[in-house]
Amino acid sequence: MNLSKPQVDESFRVLHKKAHEFVTDQHEILTEDFSFGAYDQYSLDADKSNISFIKDRIEVLKVAYQAVGALNEDNGLWTWRWDNPEIAPSEREELEVIKNYGDFFNYGMLTQAQWPASEADAWAVTAIAAYLRGGKGIFKIQIDGSPHFVYFEKILTT
Repeated sequence: MNLSKPQVDESFRVLHKKAHEFVTDQHEILTEDFSFGAYDQYSLDADKSNISFIKDRIEVLKVAYQAVGALNEDNGLWTWRWDNPEIAPSEREELEVIKNYGDFFNYGMLTQAQWPASEADAWAVTAIAAYLRGGKGIFKIQIDGSPHFVYFEKILTT
């Protein structure tokens, strides 16, 4: 299988710029309100799709997340989570909004299930997913030793 990286046009670059600005703003809010980035570790509850950020053994922030995709470090392929036949219908629906947006504007990076990607590409499409879905931030988690990219659906800490 010989996959090629989807083409990027100026309108996609504009979308990415808006998404980057949006995510930067969201991360500033998390930093101001919860000292995001100053945590010692994070704890993942994959069954509930929650991440707890911990500093000095105290949970400082808990978020619900939506996995967007994974970057295979061995072969450099990005795989969209919506391409996984085992995900729940509600999760597929959440992610297909992103794919449908890509279909409408002919953005291959949002519609091609797998493609050769750098880590910067993975962050870019994750930022776009967060922007399109009103995410509260983005993050990279490790599942089974592989990087998965997520956006924060909502803040659970009160």
